[in-house]
Amino acid sequence: MNRTTGIVLFALSSLLVSAGASAQSGGAGAASAASAASVGKANTTIGRDTSPLNPENSLEIIKPPTPAEEKAFKAFNSFQKLSNEDLIRKSQAGEDFVKKYPATDYTPFVYAFLTVAYIQQGAVDKAVAAGEKDLALNPKDFRTMAVLSQSLSRLVKDSAPDAAAQLAKAETYGKNAIAGVPTLEKPEKMTDDNFTAQKNSILNMAHSGIGLVYVHRQDYPKAIAELEQAVSIGPNDDPTNFYLLGVSNLNSQHYDKARDAFEKCAAMKGQLQATCEDGAKQAASAK
Repeated sequence: MNRTTGIVLFALSSLLVSAGASAQSGGAGAASAASAASVGKANTTIGRDTSPLNPENSLEIIKPPTPAEEKAFKAFNSFQKLSNEDLIRKSQAGEDFVKKYPATDYTPFVYAFLTVAYIQQGAVDKAVAAGEKDLALNPKDFRTMAVLSQSLSRLVKDSAPDAAAQLAKAETYGKNAIAGVPTLEKPEKMTDDNFTAQKNSILNMAHSGIGLVYVHRQDYPKAIAELEQAVSIGPNDDPTNFYLLGVSNLNSQHYDKARDAFEKCAAMKGQLQATCEDGAKQAASAK
């Protein structure tokens, strides 16, 4: 294993277990794993996502519910006023709702919330299960596909016996999300700029997820192509994508591009700063 690849594996093993909530919560490394953007039975819409692991921003009503369901949903929604630190109670409220209403108009939104909430808690298996239930009810929830693509690729350990299967799943989710974005229809009350931003957020996550799948496989040319797409689309408040782009270029002996990517990563506050500073020095000295 060369030194550069060793840096990748170290950062991936520590980065997204401890920084999963940071890199995907709208903080210094927003990975935009938001739980919004579900689809109604007869229309396609994007939710009010503003940050990845910020579940209280994840819900959008798609049609008037029955009185009983509305009451239950309001009870669940009241938990969204709790701080993000109280995710266990929030998640339990979501689980209580889907247990009582396993297939209603609100249920996909709650599963999308649970997908994000469990990622934030590091409960990957529960997150994937919730995401898959969401997609079973709402197969056009391209945001949840992108969330799963990025999260799985960031949290999988190469030493795990099911690593290849998890990476394949992450790749599929990402590609399906990218293919689905052009089919989205703008909600009536959403501005063009906001609609474009929401689509770009999905594409950013999906290309990031696929790019990291290729980093795991050490297929750096493909990783570079995907990660360049991710950073060109934005939002670019996640240093992880620039870090991975730097690693991929360094392994491909594209030293100027590697240094540029590492420097952009190092300019962002977060736990990757020191690693990216070292990467920039390594790229500069390798020329």
